[in-house]
Amino acid sequence: MHATIRRKMETAKTEIIEKQKKNPFHFEWILPVIIKPRKTIEKITSQEKPVWLTPLVVISALIILAALVAGPIKRNIIQMGLNMPESFQYYSEEQQMQFMNAQANRTSPLFLYVFPILTSLAGLWVSFFLLSSLLHLSLTLAGSRSQNVRSYNLVGWSMLPLGVRLLVQIVAMLVTKTVVSNPGLSGFITGDIKGFAAFAAALLALIDIYFIWQIILLLVGVRPLSGLKRSSAWMATAISLVILMLLQSVPGFLSSALSGLTSSTPFYF
Repeated sequence: MHATIRRKMETAKTEIIEKQKKNPFHFEWILPVIIKPRKTIEKITSQEKPVWLTPLVVISALIILAALVAGPIKRNIIQMGLNMPESFQYYSEEQQMQFMNAQANRTSPLFLYVFPILTSLAGLWVSFFLLSSLLHLSLTLAGSRSQNVRSYNLVGWSMLPLGVRLLVQIVAMLVTKTVVSNPGLSGFITGDIKGFAAFAAALLALIDIYFIWQIILLLVGVRPLSGLKRSSAWMATAISLVILMLLQSVPGFLSSALSGLTSSTPFYF
């Protein structure tokens, strides 16, 4: 009797384990990462299988939702002429017509929804793969022998604060009916932004409390992941982040340089 019960319990346990192995999503970890980050991140970094898909899917969905919320707001701003340049009255009639035609084109769904969604999704996924690869490479050069999938898992779940950022932005847009024009610390650079100032603005746009939160999660998980000393693990993480930030700043810098905009949007979101 006891042997039969034991076999049934072992069979049920095996079925649960197999089901967990086949399930690529772990939505049950989302709140624990926020509430109990150390314990949950250590659990995530101990996984020898890919478990990074959940946060990426959640953030991707929030990116789409944010674009859907921002679209009508941007259209209203353009149609009401709230984004007119200060010296618009000094433009020639031909220049004014060109500006108005360009503004009219920006109210199309292609510019309001499709391009923002595609560029933001591309930024998210490219940033994820870049940081994961850079982190694994840096840790390997520092002496770690951990599998690359564990670096992917850590980086994926460390990006969850960026989803919180999107939630805050969505709520703010719904309440204020405006969009975020100067993300991160880029608002500290004002005036005619050109050259190095444009690059600095793009770099500062990446830095906010949510990015710092992401860094903390990375630092919490990188030591148990790598098995290295704290100083070595943290240095490898810092190098990876600096390289990523420099790469992320390039699109914003090029956009500002080519279009003459006074502000830039980072490649991250």
